[in-house]
Amino acid sequence: MRLFYNPAKQRVNIVVKDHVLRFSYNDSNSMDAIQYYGEYVLPSGLIKEGRVQDAAAFSAIMEEMVEEYKWKGKRLYFCVPDASVVIKEHKAPSKIEASEMKGYLYMQLGEGLHLPFDNPVFDFHIIEEGEESTHILLFAYPEEHIRLYERVFEEVKLKPKAADISSLSLYRLFEESGVAAAEDHIMCVQWNIDGGVVSVFHEHRPIFTNYMTTPLEQSSFAQMGDALAPLQFQGEFQDVDAYIHDQLMEIERLMDFYRYSVSKGKASITNVIMIGDFPNIEGIVHRSQERFSVPVNVLEPKHFLDKDGNQLPATLAETIGLAIKP
Repeated sequence: MRLFYNPAKQRVNIVVKDHVLRFSYNDSNSMDAIQYYGEYVLPSGLIKEGRVQDAAAFSAIMEEMVEEYKWKGKRLYFCVPDASVVIKEHKAPSKIEASEMKGYLYMQLGEGLHLPFDNPVFDFHIIEEGEESTHILLFAYPEEHIRLYERVFEEVKLKPKAADISSLSLYRLFEESGVAAAEDHIMCVQWNIDGGVVSVFHEHRPIFTNYMTTPLEQSSFAQMGDALAPLQFQGEFQDVDAYIHDQLMEIERLMDFYRYSVSKGKASITNVIMIGDFPNIEGIVHRSQERFSVPVNVLEPKHFLDKDGNQLPATLAETIGLAIKP
């Protein structure tokens, strides 16, 4: 049990999804420092594919949460929605210094660097520095989207300190839980009702990420019980069955893409970890185990314990990973 804490390190952690805001409150960046957690189910259509449709309504919700939980003036760490995240490798001339890299990347837009949106916000990680080129891992997100979130958070008197990506938050949790080794080629599959995300990690760094849209209406899902309780699908069985089948085919295609295009036949996926708020993840894992030739497992909640040793809900996994971000 933690008997002492530093108020200066207290922080709010929020994961933004199209359908829900999941949050935790910590007195430091460790799992056992989580004081409380929860979620706020959003009105249908307020956020679509990561983009806020009604800034005033979103601001009102955030103001309500800040008042209820007394977050005014607290530091905020948040995960941006997954729909528009781009992670890709890129090579820059070795003469480009790290301090000049973002400027260089902006100059390359539309020329040597192509993204599916204009006006991105960049971050990068240097993978390898060679004599002729510097190999980097690039993270990009639409600037207008992230600035809107920052503006709303600042208006309600939160202090945004860092934005993160859900797949990176999850992998941080994998490392913390001891389920990820550097030599593994891990495929992380996030099954959420607002879409899926497939990410591949090797040597503790992301290689690529792929967002998969869903044709299923969010209104077809209902929460059975209190907040963070499992969701149930209330539509036609054949619709959800066909969706799962199509997603498994896409996951299989991405496995082949990693093996033959990314790794040039030198490596392949060694294991798959699944997580998310989609109903009956265990059933999807079972179907995957029958289909794929590599181990497929669900990230178990036994890895998530709060300050009192209580098990945290599995749907909070991304939020926990965000909460332990330095």
